[in-house]
Amino acid sequence: METVKLLFQLYFRPSSAMSELIDKGSWLWAAVLVLLVSVAFFSTINTKLQTVYRIPNLIEFYQPNFETGDETLDDEARFNESYASYQKAMAERQKIPVAGDTFFRFFSFDPDRFYQPLLSLSVFYVPAVILLMSLFGGAGGFGVVLSRSYGELATCSLVAWAAAHLPFAALGILLYSANIAPLVWFGMWLASGLLFGVLMIFALRTVFGANYGTAVLIVCTAWLALSLGMYVFKVVSPWLFSPFLLFYAYLYFGGALTGEVRGVGNAFRQKQNFKRFLHNATVNPRDADAHVQLALIYLQRKQETKALEHLNKAFEIDENEVDANYELGKIARRRGELQTALDHFAVVIEQNDKHALSEIWREIGATYMEAGMLAEAREALEKYVERRPVDSEGLYYLGKVLKSQGETERAREMFGQAIESAKSSPDYRRRELKYWSKLAEKEI
Repeated sequence: METVKLLFQLYFRPSSAMSELIDKGSWLWAAVLVLLVSVAFFSTINTKLQTVYRIPNLIEFYQPNFETGDETLDDEARFNESYASYQKAMAERQKIPVAGDTFFRFFSFDPDRFYQPLLSLSVFYVPAVILLMSLFGGAGGFGVVLSRSYGELATCSLVAWAAAHLPFAALGILLYSANIAPLVWFGMWLASGLLFGVLMIFALRTVFGANYGTAVLIVCTAWLALSLGMYVFKVVSPWLFSPFLLFYAYLYFGGALTGEVRGVGNAFRQKQNFKRFLHNATVNPRDADAHVQLALIYLQRKQETKALEHLNKAFEIDENEVDANYELGKIARRRGELQTALDHFAVVIEQNDKHALSEIWREIGATYMEAGMLAEAREALEKYVERRPVDSEGLYYLGKVLKSQGETERAREMFGQAIESAKSSPDYRRRELKYWSKLAEKEI
């Protein structure tokens, strides 16, 4: 029932609710919610829209007589009369605003297909989103991300769909007998889809840590997978998906194939159990690491406020905790609190000057650069680039410092190396480093 509670929280605090869905949600409850809401939505709003906007079929007006093989004049007259009625119905019918009949190439109002959202989301939409995140969001290889993130993304997507359509399904039930203009029903149908898209943006930010631009791009593209599902279900009975669904259930609920492929549902539950373990560990007043690990989870989900809360608790427990100081320094730098950032970084350097694969020096150099302390920034960044000579971000920062100091030629060299490093990176890293490559190109 926790999933039901979180459904309503999506309306008021979507980011936090998505995060809790990952930690406490249930795919099974999410699937039940989608079915219940879709039955109400399809039997009210879709029924009204199908009645108004459906395209008539000639067979509704003319049924040929196959009992006699000969075509008579009466048959021809009956056909002409039926065809005239069909043309009149086509001329008088209302059409979808702006899109017209092109709309039905991508969408359907068929009220009998209440099962379609659950199947389309699970079979087509969620894998499509993961594929797009792999291609454009730098999430990693499709197979790896599918096994790692399918369970949590499927749960978030299903609950998002239910939350987006529930208020309009309720309105449909209340207003079903009222004499309401078709545009109002269409407006409710359209609003439910837009709300689903908005909620999915928060889902992608929470599950993958995607930025808003990437999330919006993927949400605006992935809806085509739902249209693909519509076409498939037009020619294929949903019951033919039964073998696939059995296989899917086997994977989801924790099966293994040749001892190598673990169930995506099992991976989902393991993440939930790990998060629960970390929360339990924070009861220990001396366990700073549990707070740090929770903070890292929240940072990946773009929930900086919650992350900061746990990092501060870790710092209170142990002021020398390396990871807590490192993350607190990065957050302070993003917020423009440069001296605070340097203070935290100093604690890290005292204990391990190679922390985070020496990225501590990149952070220190970038902080000094933003503070206008170019000599200190150059010293830190040169040390970092010496250790990590192919990191595009570090090369870009060093190029900026050198350019500010008047060393134009060497700065151009650093920018060129940053661009080449980004281009030669593995695919999943190349998309992430493209940002620094573009910045470097602007400086040349």
